[in-house]
Amino acid sequence: MGYRNWLNRRLPQPDSPDTVPFYDFNVKSVAHIPRSELSPGAIEVQIQGMEGLVWVLPEQLQPQPVKHAPFDDDIHDYLRQIQTAFAEHRDLTLAEWEDGFRRDANPKREIAVWLHAANVYVQFAADEPSKDRRTDIYRCILACMATGPDAVWNVLKPQVLERATANRVVNYFYGKDA
Repeated sequence: MGYRNWLNRRLPQPDSPDTVPFYDFNVKSVAHIPRSELSPGAIEVQIQGMEGLVWVLPEQLQPQPVKHAPFDDDIHDYLRQIQTAFAEHRDLTLAEWEDGFRRDANPKREIAVWLHAANVYVQFAADEPSKDRRTDIYRCILACMATGPDAVWNVLKPQVLERATANRVVNYFYGKDA
């Protein structure tokens, strides 16, 4: 009994605020890991057939099949804005952007999120001469898109941006004062 109590105090507990559910695709199960061990870039997702959100590494996700017809010219205008804003970081053609959105369950919502992200990026990166700082701004935005405001700092680790600057990007993304 004493050993079990000692062990339980030392291991992260599933309902602890210091742990998060992490889905391991190799063993197809959820493990609760310390929040501090989340990799930068990890994202929260809903996995079909599972209850609640779990953290995953995006490179482990498989592309979904195309679910929607090609978009009209009005949507292409939005995609061009997204493509232009993120060209330095995501060198995708317009057709590649469209293909990705056509695989989403709700492409109009996803396009709206990316369009908002593009506007935030332009707001902070348009006059930024440093490529490294622009990359950190991009990372801030991706972290915001992949998590909620309470979890963004679990996966956001700016390389060159000061915490205050990164925080302004995050707050602006979430509609708080920048």
